[in-house]
Amino acid sequence: MLPPLSDKELDRLEDLLITYGNDYSVLNLAELNGFLTALASSPVAVTPEQWLPAVAGGKVPKFKSQAQEEAYTALMLRYAHQVTEELADNVDHFEPLFEESEGEEGAAIIMEEWCFGYMRGTQVAEWSELPPEQDQLLKAISLHGLEDNFELLDSMSFDELQACVPQVVEAARGLYRYQKQQRH
Repeated sequence: MLPPLSDKELDRLEDLLITYGNDYSVLNLAELNGFLTALASSPVAVTPEQWLPAVAGGKVPKFKSQAQEEAYTALMLRYAHQVTEELADNVDHFEPLFEESEGEEGAAIIMEEWCFGYMRGTQVAEWSELPPEQDQLLKAISLHGLEDNFELLDSMSFDELQACVPQVVEAARGLYRYQKQQRH
């Protein structure tokens, strides 16, 4: 069994995402967590050969050294395994890795990065159409994870946005449960 990444390893992974990132790549752990949650919740298995280039924006980065490439790949694979295990071991207590910020109105949970990652994961895994109930769950995530919805999000109050947090958490759990049933 692979141990979960330590805080130091998570920091290293985020540094590598930023170092080798571009306009089309996953640039932080929240977005990567969402991406990997969607892959773990996918009706079909997606291999690292399929998803690693997607994280990097379409093609595997040109690394400065063999050691950096090995570190990047090893940390990515271990983190993917970690997210999958968290969902499989106890989906009812799964918590997405949202960012937090301090604003004028107090502490805020920022879901956008995670939701963008999740939606990217559904695209890489080529999710097919979902039944109405599960489609509603995906809409709770896509509200915060698609550029098409920016205007709507801008019109929402701080409290309305924060009220979406438990909906997104439940959506992630519900979609995982549904897809798990579909696979068996």
